[in-house]
Amino acid sequence: MATEFTLPDLGENITSGDVVSVLVKAGDVVEPGQSVLEVETDKAVIEVPCPPGGVIQEVLVKKGETVNVGQALLSLGASASQPAAAPPAA
Repeated sequence: MATEFTLPDLGENITSGDVVSVLVKAGDVVEPGQSVLEVETDKAVIEVPCPPGGVIQEVLVKKGETVNVGQALLSLGASASQPAAAPPAA
């Protein structure tokens, strides 16, 4: 089951930013807390870490795109070291 990772609140009344670089691609395995994007705001360029780990299934944004807080950035699936949730009992 895929999980969407969204742009977190960047603080200081920042509501959006421009994607400077995407540090991952579909199929990459990310560790919890690994940076996945760099976003430029009116104050600074910020590396955006992805708190959960997993396998990148799809990158939903691209370089140069403006993203808003709460917008989906990527889709994550479970990695080999993170078992997927067990299917519901029948």
